Amino acid sequence: MRALVLRRLLTAIPTLLLVLLASFALMRFAPGGPFDGERPLAPETRAALEAAYGLNLPMGEQFALFLQRTLTGDFGPSLVYRDFTVTQLIADSLPVSLTLGGLAILLALVLGLAAGMVAALRPGGWADETLMLVATIVTALPSFVTGPLLALIFGLWLGLLPVGGLGDGLLSAPQYWIMPVIALALPVAGAIAKLARAGLAAALAQEHIRTARARGLGTGAIIARHALRPALVPVVSYLGPAAAGLLTGAVVIETVFALPGLGRYFVQGALNRDYPLIMAVILLYAALIIAFNLIADLLYGWLDPRSRA
Repeated sequence: MRALVLRRLLTAIPTLLLVLLASFALMRFAPGGPFDGERPLAPETRAALEAAYGLNLPMGEQFALFLQRTLTGDFGPSLVYRDFTVTQLIADSLPVSLTLGGLAILLALVLGLAAGMVAALRPGGWADETLMLVATIVTALPSFVTGPLLALIFGLWLGLLPVGGLGDGLLSAPQYWIMPVIALALPVAGAIAKLARAGLAAALAQEHIRTARARGLGTGAIIARHALRPALVPVVSYLGPAAAGLLTGAVVIETVFALPGLGRYFVQGALNRDYPLIMAVILLYAALIIAFNLIADLLYGWLDPRSRA
């Protein structure tokens, strides 16, 4: 386990550098800039703004300056939200995104594992066929379709749930989280249900499971003691990419439901060419994806000791 963690940490540094370098190059060579608008600025005004934010420096020096600020935890001022630093914007929005993603992955695990276990216990029956059909449908529907559909039905037509915002605080009004969390969790829950069903069905077909049944061990005890752990191996393998998908999907969901999370700043930063903000968000997303994949690898190694070698 220690060797795995060390390898992941050693590869994380060049990975983050490559991601930042590619993102920096793509943004700077894309048409447009942070000071472009409907009314063009005077040349002297533009030159003064570029000098104030260091945009008149060579590209290499700008990238080195960003890396230096990153190491000190200061990403510099935002080019669009000029009353705030990038660090302040991230500190305010990161808890929203982490809460949304955490609740979504928990809901996806609960729904997916429950559906997969019920389907695996009655293979070929009506419950199995129905649950797997529903899992296929929700997996095929992306969150940018499910989110507006939920908002239209439960928010606008029925008026049961608010369609945007967070109320007075992060968790002060739980009803604001229901539709965003469900919209983000459903595709992942469908995939987990299929993986859990396949893994548990394969585990229950093993010879030692049949022996345990012949000795009179109940179904619940068999699943808890012998079948659940190997059945979770494909689910855990999927959790790393699933967490990455939740992060990218949250960008759309936060925009649809007007949640003040990182997704909103990611979209606005890309549209307005807010270079410090978009680079900081990309760095944070990349670091979180690497961390989630490391956690998934550790869980996989715990479930299947043979993979630790």
